[in-house]
Amino acid sequence: MELRHLRYFVAVAEELNFTRAAERLYIAQPPLSTQIRGLEEELGVQLLERDKRRVYLTQAGRHFLDRARAILASVQSAKDEVKSAASGEVGKLSIGFTASSMLTRALPLAIRNYQEAFPSVELKMMEMPSLHQLDAIHQRSLDLGVLRKPNVGVPTGVTIEEWYSAPLVAAMPQQYVLTQGKGIYIRELKEVPLIVYPRDAGIGLYWKVLDLCAKSGFRPSIMQEARDASTIIGLVASGFGVAIVPHDTQCIQLEGVLYSRILDKDAVSSLYLGHRDADANPHLESFLRILRSVGGTRK
Repeated sequence: MELRHLRYFVAVAEELNFTRAAERLYIAQPPLSTQIRGLEEELGVQLLERDKRRVYLTQAGRHFLDRARAILASVQSAKDEVKSAASGEVGKLSIGFTASSMLTRALPLAIRNYQEAFPSVELKMMEMPSLHQLDAIHQRSLDLGVLRKPNVGVPTGVTIEEWYSAPLVAAMPQQYVLTQGKGIYIRELKEVPLIVYPRDAGIGLYWKVLDLCAKSGFRPSIMQEARDASTIIGLVASGFGVAIVPHDTQCIQLEGVLYSRILDKDAVSSLYLGHRDADANPHLESFLRILRSVGGTRK
């Protein structure tokens, strides 16, 4: 059974006249009659009763008419959806993100703006470490990643671009009176125990902290490692030590924690966008355009 057989049957069933149905379909009447008989033979039932003047639907014909209309409508809907998906109007987009990226102003704003502009595109948001995002993009289970630049090679066919940069700050227990509100230099943390992201977190902040300390002439005393920003700030509030974290972490306000800008020149942290090279996905291009419009450098 082919779709044209359904269209032929619907035309005859609605017109109840082979001549008018043939005119509607722009075909000759004899081939139309042949196609309808072939459809009945394939189904093994009589769909139409015919006499010299009229055509009638049988009980089976009335039931099949409803199903044929539904199938044809579904096919047309699928065609329309495919065209809309190709133009970027509907579809799905899978996005990975690091937990800390959701603390920025930029990413939630970009998501809201995209959903307002493209309400028919479903965003599937998945929190995962930066290294896992790169692998998922390469394996095509993610379309886009919002990540920290990892200390590993980027997979072939994947592009990362710097998107959002913010200064690093020191989160300090209130009893550590190291600053008077003007900021702090890394060298002032020489004798202070530090709380850091693990080296295998794949976000580069561990190595960034070590590099800043090395440039200031000392090796840091690492007291504790933690992967989650809220856990790190909780440890600071508990008095375990000082944490060097991205500026946007300051939205986590716990009693007993003070934040101070780090004044060293290179004390910045960036988020990157990762995606496949030359990806023709129109949804991806639309989201990248919005992300780029709200990204930049946080002062």
